[in-house]
Amino acid sequence: MNTSTSKHDALSCMVAVIVRILLCAFVTLLLSSRNSRGASPSDGGMKVTMPAEISDSLDNPDMGWGLWVGPRYFDGRQFSLDYNTTGFGDDAPLFRWVVVDWMWSDLEPERGQFHWNELDGVLKYWNARGKQFLVRLWVTDDPGWNNAPGNEACPDWLWQSGVHYREYKGEGKSLKREPDYASSSYEKLYLPELRRFLIAFSQRYIKPGGSDLMVQVMGYGQWGEWHTLWSHYPWPSVELKHSVLSRIINVYREVFSATPLAIAYCFDHDTPEVKSLEEFLYRQALDQAVAGKFIMTRHGFIDGLQKWDKSLMERYREQLPFLAEGDWSYSDVKDHGTHGTPDENLDIMLEWHSNFAHFYFDAESYKRAIREDRAFLERGLRSGGLGYRFVLRSASWREDLPAGDLLLLKQTWVNRNVGHSLRPFPLQVFLIDNDGKERFTERDDTFNLTQWFQNEPQTLTSVFHLPRDLEAGIYDLRIAMVEGKETGRINLAIGGVDQQKRYRLGTVRILPPRRGSAKTP
Repeated sequence: MNTSTSKHDALSCMVAVIVRILLCAFVTLLLSSRNSRGASPSDGGMKVTMPAEISDSLDNPDMGWGLWVGPRYFDGRQFSLDYNTTGFGDDAPLFRWVVVDWMWSDLEPERGQFHWNELDGVLKYWNARGKQFLVRLWVTDDPGWNNAPGNEACPDWLWQSGVHYREYKGEGKSLKREPDYASSSYEKLYLPELRRFLIAFSQRYIKPGGSDLMVQVMGYGQWGEWHTLWSHYPWPSVELKHSVLSRIINVYREVFSATPLAIAYCFDHDTPEVKSLEEFLYRQALDQAVAGKFIMTRHGFIDGLQKWDKSLMERYREQLPFLAEGDWSYSDVKDHGTHGTPDENLDIMLEWHSNFAHFYFDAESYKRAIREDRAFLERGLRSGGLGYRFVLRSASWREDLPAGDLLLLKQTWVNRNVGHSLRPFPLQVFLIDNDGKERFTERDDTFNLTQWFQNEPQTLTSVFHLPRDLEAGIYDLRIAMVEGKETGRINLAIGGVDQQKRYRLGTVRILPPRRGSAKTP
């Protein structure tokens, strides 16, 4: 071997190594220099998180289980204010809303003389415990129940004023009265009195920042179900029926213009004549309710379901919220069959994509359900249950960001449950320092989850504007979905929640602002 050649090769290798070392040092120095001036958009890695999905029962606004309160039960039992409030024994944490049934005759026994005190007490009590309300003011008739004589929904003075009525034998086998809907007195006398009564209710209870109320349209039929199955009211024509029911709906829309309205979509006694879904909607004036985005309430789960109401649900389940009211109760178990088990009812409530569900859980029934049947109530609030349930599958953001830059939060979400949200619940981001202080927060008002349906992944990016004067350092990155007020935040089905219902995703390093960049507006 040539010794001089070997030495030359060794020297060449040594030079190459030295050059590589110097080049690496130069690149490191260059990057360090650039970082000291503020990172460029391509600098730094992405942080990615996949939050742990939890299985806890979750309640949220506009969904879940409802309690029931009223001045008397349908078998004639009288209920006191205490029974309708403290009688439940606790704050009903698995229940987000309350069905409130109250008779016109109880609230205005004499024209212009209102008795609000007991209703005041019920609403105030449950509102203080974070409940929403579905108020059903009984303003036509009650056909009685379970061989009980029933209650008089309309006050006597209304009939004495000249409103015509028809008599029929109710479910309780007693003689009952209903308004004569086709009579001229219905439009000339009844509807103006109904409007006046509803305005009085609205002025007392529908206030900005007050109770979270929904109101059900109740100006036609028995049981609040928008039908006359017991009286078989003889409509002269389909056109007149549509016209009269539309006028009732319009009264409610005018009085409660800023209040969510609900309406029952049960079949009526003339439904066997119906040949299409469009005809069913027209006969019941439900075409008006669909156009108004009403909450669609179906009474009689699970034994009363029929063809056209299921067709309505299937067509509009992604446009409208649905409410399921079960026939099952502990009283029925004793008296005339169970109407299916609680779990069987829940299964079909979920199949019908229900946001809301309730049985007639008065105080005693509620306490018994919590003792004996809590498992099915919890199942209704878990994954696959009532309403909506949002899971953040993944989120990513730049690990290092100069103050004054944009924070882009890329997200993939999924709704695990059978319903959907009625409100957009904008996403809010928070930067929290080492002392637990909130140093930056901003809402993404483009964030709208009302069209997120079961198990359909949703991928989107939220853009937030970091202030230029944000102090450099490492911050916790947390998020929340907020209601109209910033203090109202909904429950998410992921871990990492703090006491203020903010969910921790990870950290972000804030660097000094870029040189020469404009001030954040």
